[in-house]
Order: sequence, then C-alpha cells, then structure tokens
Amino acid sequence: MHHDILTMPELTFWIWVNSLALLCLAALWFAFRNLSRARIIEDTPTSLIRSAHQGYVELNGTAAAMQGEPILTPLTHVPCCWYRYRIERRHEKGWRTSQQGSSDGLFLIKDPTGQCIIDPDGAQITPSERQVWYGGSSFATAMPARSGGGSSLAGLFSAALSLSEQGHLGEHYRYTEETIYPGDPLYAIGLFKSFDETDRQALIKAHASDLLRQWKQDHPELLARFDRNGDSRIDLDEWDQARRQAHRQATREEAAANRQNLHTLSNTGASRRPFIISSHAEFKLVTRYKRIAFAAISSFFLAGGIASWMLGVRLLS
Repeated sequence: MHHDILTMPELTFWIWVNSLALLCLAALWFAFRNLSRARIIEDTPTSLIRSAHQGYVELNGTAAAMQGEPILTPLTHVPCCWYRYRIERRHEKGWRTSQQGSSDGLFLIKDPTGQCIIDPDGAQITPSERQVWYGGSSFATAMPARSGGGSSLAGLFSAALSLSEQGHLGEHYRYTEETIYPGDPLYAIGLFKSFDETDRQALIKAHASDLLRQWKQDHPELLARFDRNGDSRIDLDEWDQARRQAHRQATREEAAANRQNLHTLSNTGASRRPFIISSHAEFKLVTRYKRIAFAAISSFFLAGGIASWMLGVRLLS
C-alpha cells in the first residue's frame, strides 16, 4: 500500500487528498447540523395550542385533515394529510427518477386544547408510512395494502420486503409513496402565530374588495342598489356608499367565520430554527438525529485519518 501511494501520479494523489478533505468538511457540517437539531428539540418545551406563545413553538398532537376538498395520495388515491411520492425507472446502471413530488396542502394538528393549521412548505417531514412496490408502467398499476395506520414498523418492513421481491421479476418501474394520515401521532416545531386584529382587518379589506369586484361585474344590479339620483351612473358619493356597504358585509361575514381561535404553524425562514414535522415521538426523533451525527463524526475521523496517512506516506518518505 505504501508503494502504491509513493508511485501514484501527483495529480491523482492530490485529487484523492482533496476529496477526502472535502468529505471531512461535509461530514463535520452534517454532524453539527444534526446535533444542533437534536439539541433544539430537547431544549424547546412542548406547548399546548390554546396557551402557546407567539414565535418558535413545539407541539404534540394528532394529524387531522381540514374541511373541504380532501388531499389524495397521487399513486394510491387514499385521503391523507400529507404525501410525498417518487416514480423511478430501471436502467442499466440502476434506478432513475422519472417523476416525484409532495403535497403543499394545509392540514391540522390537534391536541386536547385546540387545533392549529400547519403549512408544510419548507418543512423537514418524517412520514408515518412509506410504501414501495413495482410495476410495468410509468403509472402505479397496483395498490399495496396498508399496514394499519402506519404505526407498526414490523408491518411496514414486512410489506416493503415482500414488495421488493417483485422488483426482480422484470418490472421496470418502482413506486414510492410516503404518507401522513388523519389520526396519526404528530410532532411539529416551527413558527406559531395566532390570528389577531391586524390579520382580521386585512381579511376584511380583502373580502370587501372581492365583493366590490363581484358587484361591478353586474352593472344593472349595481345601479339598482346604489344609483340614488337615477342618472344611470355611479358617482363618487355613490361609490363611497358601495364601499361602506361592502365593508359592513365583509365584517359581518368574517365575524360569522369565527376566526378568533385560528392558529398557524409554518416555516421560520431561519436555518437555526428548523421547521420539523414528524409522525415519530420526540425522543425517537432526537435519537435519530444523534445517530446520524455520530455516523457523520465517524466519517470525519475516518476520512481525516486516511488523508493524514496518505500525506505522511507521500511527504515523509
């Protein structure tokens, strides 16, 4: 081995050394990043939704879908709170992604004191269920059976193993779908914000503008309601009256919507305060980050040791 290092072309030698040095830097950054996240989770107290302060907050509860149009998984077409999917095609050198995506729809986290709307944009998400199966089309051709709410890891691994066996039967596509379902346990840490008077007034203003825009589209009805002097046009005083009427109607409708208990959790926009959503318990999440950090630190010392040894052999011989 010493002889190989000594006789290695200089360019090749320095490519190896520089590559190992870059690997050391990447491993050190990765270790620091994951240790920092574990520390943040450990140091941030869990809040109840009803009494949570404004700012960076940790919540524990269960996932729930919002009212309205449901979020459906794109491959299995099952109602969910959040999904991520990937379709890969087999090539000579392995699998190549042909299609992928994730949902950006809002969903809820609920605890015994209330509920909070989660905007998943920009979050690092750990789902409750991950399914992998194979087929012969660029569209998912088979639906794997759910393993029962995503809480049984043994069931998930068993399903994954049985499905992976199909990948050796000449099927050229691999489908991966990760999901959070309604009722799944949920941990989330991010920017917590409650609906306040400033938000209410902004919504009223926007709603009033929408009403005026709708009224202007029906000009005869607009004249019938606000043309007080009968000159078949809306003057400035009459338009001002229409604006006041739109504001009153928007205020009533916003009050009926009962938004005073509305809370949101979203991305902080700061790397030192990560936005994390996970279906795993807090202690499992911390353990996972610490294990990743330990693996990164081990890689740092391994790559650094090899680089130092190569330099010692080459420069001191």
